Amino acid sequence: MFENRARKRNRNVVLLIITVILVSAFGFGYFLNFDGNTNINKDNKGQGDKIGFQIPNSIRNPEIVANADPIPNNEQLLTATPGNLITANTKIQFKTYFTLCGHLLDKDSVDIREFINLSEEDLKSKYPDWTVSEFSTQQVILKREIQTYCPKHFIISSKDGYIAIYVYNYDGVKTLYEMTDYPISILTNEDQSNLEYGIVAESEEELQQKLEGLSD
Repeated sequence: MFENRARKRNRNVVLLIITVILVSAFGFGYFLNFDGNTNINKDNKGQGDKIGFQIPNSIRNPEIVANADPIPNNEQLLTATPGNLITANTKIQFKTYFTLCGHLLDKDSVDIREFINLSEEDLKSKYPDWTVSEFSTQQVILKREIQTYCPKHFIISSKDGYIAIYVYNYDGVKTLYEMTDYPISILTNEDQSNLEYGIVAESEEELQQKLEGLSD
């Protein structure tokens, strides 16, 4: 009787030990599996962060921004662009105002080849006596004032004792237009005095009339 009880007790102990071993093995295996999945999820999440949310270099290293080339302003861009240069299709006008007669003459018969690819600053350097009043790829206008009469006027004066006719060219330079055979000695003192200042005629017809008046 006591032997049966002892056998039964030993069998129960063996079953308990086996059960404990199985439960421990199952728990240990579950722990390993759970920890591995956790590490995989962390790795995947880290890769996702790297792909979707990258930190800009300018934030991680502010010196990159400080040492970067400055962004050019609008004026620098305009100066550098070909659109601000004279082209073969640009219309160029030179306007001269002659103060003594009040006439404004245009000169647009220029060789455009001398101006192609010039900027506004280049033009100012090339023509320091002119003012650039308009500058674009379509049209360029330069202006100036000259303290003389325009080329449309005739100036009756004297040269080497004879009556002479002068004109001013487009640049305001006085040039001899014609010498006459009339000596100034035949003129009155008043006419001779007027010749010293110059008698202005606004047309060839008026020029002939004033010459005839001097010879009378």
